[in-house]
Amino acid sequence: MIYWNELYENPRRLASDWGHSRIFAPEAYAHVRTRQLVPIAHTEALTLAAHFPICWRLQKDRVDLCILRSLLDDGRGHAARPTSAAGTLPLVLRAFPVIATAPSGGTDDIWIDDIVADRPTDIGAPLLMADGRLSRGASLRVQSAAALRQAIDQSRRFTEALVDGQLLEPWPLDFELGPDGQRVRIDDLQVVRPAAQAHAGLLRFLHAFGAEAAMFLTAHRISLFRIAILLQAARAAIAKDAPSRELASIT
Repeated sequence: MIYWNELYENPRRLASDWGHSRIFAPEAYAHVRTRQLVPIAHTEALTLAAHFPICWRLQKDRVDLCILRSLLDDGRGHAARPTSAAGTLPLVLRAFPVIATAPSGGTDDIWIDDIVADRPTDIGAPLLMADGRLSRGASLRVQSAAALRQAIDQSRRFTEALVDGQLLEPWPLDFELGPDGQRVRIDDLQVVRPAAQAHAGLLRFLHAFGAEAAMFLTAHRISLFRIAILLQAARAAIAKDAPSRELASIT
């Protein structure tokens, strides 16, 4: 089973004849650079909270823990440059194009999103060495996917407990971004209710999951202040594009 199918375009199982294929740094792929909402594991919260709001995205059949990387959905307005070195990539993107999958049928197959890197900065690395072993670059991606796999079940238990305890509330975002009336509205996000509103429920949650859950909730609450940085970055991106739009209208 592939976690979060919507993240991938062309999933394929890695086979021995892929020796000719190459992979590049995650940020060489447009999908990694531009993704607005990215699912995460709770174990990443302390690191990612320094850069992004941590929230939940409500979809038809599930609620996903995620980070909001930009208020714009076209690749602009990122306050933190998406690079592995800067620590701004969550595990699912650190692993890219290796796909995060759950164990299935007692096997441990490796899946790859077989897409083109549109901005490679070097020659990349082969997926497989001549002897059939994973290259170092591919091994590092597999390790990131494995770390996510180890944490995802507990992350989902956290989310299920918060949902069942009615401890999440809507977090609608509605901001004006430019002088010409540009606005952004995101209305499918949720956050944990303030402690004063959910005191008993939060105590039960913390009693069930312990110190790990307490650290996670602290990171989540602190991370929400990063929305001001995202708003600043989105407005700067809109302002930067304003001269080019004015020139286009004149010509």
